[in-house]
Amino acid sequence: MSTLEKTIDMLHDLPENQVEVIYSFVQFLRFQQKTEKPAVKESLDDIFKNIVGVLPDTGKTLEEYREEWIREN
Repeated sequence: MSTLEKTIDMLHDLPENQVEVIYSFVQFLRFQQKTEKPAVKESLDDIFKNIVGVLPDTGKTLEEYREEWIREN
């Protein structure tokens, strides 16, 4: 007898309100399974390759960029 069949047999013996609680929990587990995404592990080199070119190199120092940003915001 499979685990599912054993579980169904046990559910037949429970009152309706407890079956509803179990059903809600199973729905929650199913939802969690759908929403969980495997963690993608990228190396720092891969991350840097993806962002290179996002900001043009204008030769400014970090302090100059900071001051410019403060003035604009």
